Amino acid sequence: MSNHTGRLVLVPRDPRCAPDRNALTRALTAVGLLGPPLTPPQGRSSKADGDAYAVGQAFLQLVAFTGCAVQVAVAPESAADRPFCHIHIVGPAPETEVLIGRNTRPPRCPACRTPLRDWRETMGPRARAEKSLVCTACGSCSPIHAWDWKESGGCARLWLKLEEIFPGEAMPTDTLMQHLAEVTGNPWRHFYIQD
Repeated sequence: MSNHTGRLVLVPRDPRCAPDRNALTRALTAVGLLGPPLTPPQGRSSKADGDAYAVGQAFLQLVAFTGCAVQVAVAPESAADRPFCHIHIVGPAPETEVLIGRNTRPPRCPACRTPLRDWRETMGPRARAEKSLVCTACGSCSPIHAWDWKESGGCARLWLKLEEIFPGEAMPTDTLMQHLAEVTGNPWRHFYIQD
C-alpha cells in the first residue's frame, strides 16, 4: 500500500466550535465547493470519515493550487484504488479532537514559542485536546489545543478534509475562508495532514 498523498484540512480557528453540519453542507454546495455526494467505495468513507462529496464546479476557484499546468483528478477512475480529489465533512464530534499525521511537526508553546520536541511521546497515541502539555523551556502548562501546530496539525470538533492534496500543494482562497466565517460565525484556519 502506498503512502497517503495528503489532505488539506479546514477547521474553525476556535477548536471548540461546532458549526451546524447541515447548514455548512448546504452553504458549501451553494457556493460550488461541494459536488454530489459520493458513496463508498468512491469516497472510501466510513462513519468516522464523515460524508464524502465530489468537488463542485467552483472548486478550482475556491482552492488555489501552486505550480503551473496543475492537473487534479476530480473523479474516480475505473480502478477503485486510484486516488482522486474529493471532500469529507466530519463532525461535529462531542469533544475537541487532535488531528495530526506523519508530517506533523512539534507544536510551539503558546507562552514562549519553544517547540516541544518529544510531543508524540508526551501526548501518547490517543491524546485528548484538553490534555495539558508542559513546556520544557518555560514550564507553562497549556491544553494541546492551545499549542501552535502551524500548518501541520491542529484540533477541532468539525473539519473539512480535502483529500489527495500534498502538503503545500494547494490552499484555500480568501474567498473560501471568508465564506466559511460568514456561514459559521467564526474564522477558520487550514493545515495539512498525511496518514
